[in-house]
Amino acid sequence: MSTKQVRLTQWVFYGALALLMVLILSGALAMIAPASIATRVAYNSEAYLFALILAAWIQFAIPRLRDRRLMMWALMHGALWALIGVSLIAGAMWINDFPSRLATLNEPAIALAILIPYVSLRRPLPRWTLAIVPLSVGVVVWAVGWAPDSWVIDQAETFGLVILAILTLDVFDRVLLERGAPVNRGIRLAWYGFMILEPILVSTIGTGVRSGEGAIALSLEFLGRIHESFVGVLLVALVLHLVRLRRRP
Repeated sequence: MSTKQVRLTQWVFYGALALLMVLILSGALAMIAPASIATRVAYNSEAYLFALILAAWIQFAIPRLRDRRLMMWALMHGALWALIGVSLIAGAMWINDFPSRLATLNEPAIALAILIPYVSLRRPLPRWTLAIVPLSVGVVVWAVGWAPDSWVIDQAETFGLVILAILTLDVFDRVLLERGAPVNRGIRLAWYGFMILEPILVSTIGTGVRSGEGAIALSLEFLGRIHESFVGVLLVALVLHLVRLRRRP
């Protein structure tokens, strides 16, 4: 692809996600598309919002801000998304008939509050910072096995987005944030293959197997709830690879 084609593809990416969010939040999508299609597209609204904001921050903000200014703005931006997320949760709890298409965005908002400062840290990161992944996975395993009614399950997509984003950006495809970082192409391909296949396989299994109280059913139900996390992180990786294509001589 030429530089001009890559640039055009990037703007189509951002424009399409922004347009989708406007159509979903305004309710216009249900008016202009068949009900079955509109429902399926709107189901991934959390992924669209997450990818739109995080990819734009990485592509446009990080290269233009440096050191203290970068972290200052990252923390401010993260705090803003934390406020948005908490406000959406409060609105769903306390306001009658609060639109579900707004309430559901609390999870990507809280994930952005965590990940915007995280991706703004100077690379390479100390390896101990990746401890957030096993700690988060441990919390999820505890919730699925012993506290299925806890807030962890309510915030399933937040955990999914944070865990998958960190694994993608700082384990399996480090070159997206750290230019020149070593990447094992076979392992990277296997990782993206897993991210693509997981939503397909869990959806194919169906909701019947995911109902019930057993550990397997609860685990599959959790994986089913975080489909948007896989979609959102894959979209971010896609546009960041386009950025890399554009920078190549």
